[in-house]
Amino acid sequence: MVSDSNRLVAKRYQLLRELGRGGMGVVWEGRDTLLNRQIAVKEVLLPPGLPRADQERQLLRTAREARVAARLNHPSVVSIYDVVEEDGRPWIIMELVRYPSVEEVVATSGALPVRQAADVGRQVLSALRAAHAEGILHRDVKPSNILLTDDGRAVLTDFGIATAEGDASLTQTGMVTGSPSFLAPERVRAAESGPASDLWSLGATLYATLVGRSPFERGDPMATLNALLSDEPDYRRIPPIMHPALQGLLRKEPHERVNAEQADALLAAVVAAKQPNNDRVVVEPKQRRGGGRTLVAVAAAAALVVGGGGFAFFKLSGAAEGAPVVTTSAMAVSAAPSTATPSAETSETPTPTPSPTRTRVVPTVRAWTSPDGWSIMRPVGWKGARKEAYTEWTRRDRAAHLGVEAVYVNLDPNQLIRDSQETFEQNATDLQTLRRRAVTHQGTKAVEWEFTYTAGATGDAPWSTQGTKYHEVRRAVAIGDTAYILSWTATEAQWKRDQGLMRQVIASFTVAA
Repeated sequence: MVSDSNRLVAKRYQLLRELGRGGMGVVWEGRDTLLNRQIAVKEVLLPPGLPRADQERQLLRTAREARVAARLNHPSVVSIYDVVEEDGRPWIIMELVRYPSVEEVVATSGALPVRQAADVGRQVLSALRAAHAEGILHRDVKPSNILLTDDGRAVLTDFGIATAEGDASLTQTGMVTGSPSFLAPERVRAAESGPASDLWSLGATLYATLVGRSPFERGDPMATLNALLSDEPDYRRIPPIMHPALQGLLRKEPHERVNAEQADALLAAVVAAKQPNNDRVVVEPKQRRGGGRTLVAVAAAAALVVGGGGFAFFKLSGAAEGAPVVTTSAMAVSAAPSTATPSAETSETPTPTPSPTRTRVVPTVRAWTSPDGWSIMRPVGWKGARKEAYTEWTRRDRAAHLGVEAVYVNLDPNQLIRDSQETFEQNATDLQTLRRRAVTHQGTKAVEWEFTYTAGATGDAPWSTQGTKYHEVRRAVAIGDTAYILSWTATEAQWKRDQGLMRQVIASFTVAA
């Protein structure tokens, strides 16, 4: 599809670059040459070998659904401007929203704070209520179809498989559309579906914002569908305050689920709830002698940090529910030193000691939980990416990198480290082993390798720079039926400054029982 870049669709809509693709089609960034505005263009792909009659049926269905969705005018719904046909394919012209999806945010930054998740839920629920009032079902509510803007706006997109209630189905007999992990049970049973089906999908989506995956994801489509029909969600990692809303939305039978109004009230209660006092970690102020000017400067600097907004992060709690707890790191700084007892030569009126000033400190780490069941305290502000068996975070200046790789075949930590060394010997230069040792990782035997190398021209990670000397610690540990390779890499110039952070992050790696 790269060859289609800069072509015109319907002699008006210019395709600029591909933004993404999936089973239903390709989304392009484009420009409306008539109105001179940026747009998104969805090219609907038809399955290869589809009979002509089915092609026409699909074209009719897509055009109809786009027209139906275009009736919606809501701040949490991506606007549809036009639908055209070219080269035997439908093209949907939409509002361009340049923000990541909830799926991307959770994958790179970790689970959403519970109140933010509830707020996102309310916004999507408002969009669904508007659609349902027009007789429109979305039928594919999931994290990748919800975009998050910088100002907190949640936008529901991709009404590509939406249907209008009461219309005759134009899909093939027995065909189920939508993402299996977020389908409502009645849709799997091919029973009649309605607004309650979208509410189920919203519940599964909110669960995923807090855990990282659908409550019914099993890694295999058929196993996932079976779980939808027979299994109940595991709420142990969900903050208890969110249980009523999720339990109301995720009831198997549509008539037993909460309706949209009830769901909104439950989510509103979560948004309005105050943080429990025991969710705060506070270091009590200490009085110090001398250095008053320095302490005042520190307090002033910290106050400037707080003025830029509060900071929160997840920490793994030992609470009975086992869910991440939103925690604010706080530090108290004295504004002046304590005074001595006045002598005869001094005034009898003692100098008052200012009240301690509590200030917040930006956290350096935040807990991230993988859909595969492991967790790690990843550095805040680093850019993350997740592949099938590899998750990584890179510092914005590319001076440091954190990686977690899951290995399912070879479970011998010693052999994994030897394999890593062979790979580095082929691709890097000046490889020097500083030490290799057996260590204990949370009660499990592991092998750790510390080394330095110079990045080569080929075979290295895209974040590395050719000719730069790097320092790395790589730890291999086998837990259950999976081995994990944890790697922390930094430029030699950066290494010493981040050693404490490195040890904190690697030691935090945990695999759920």
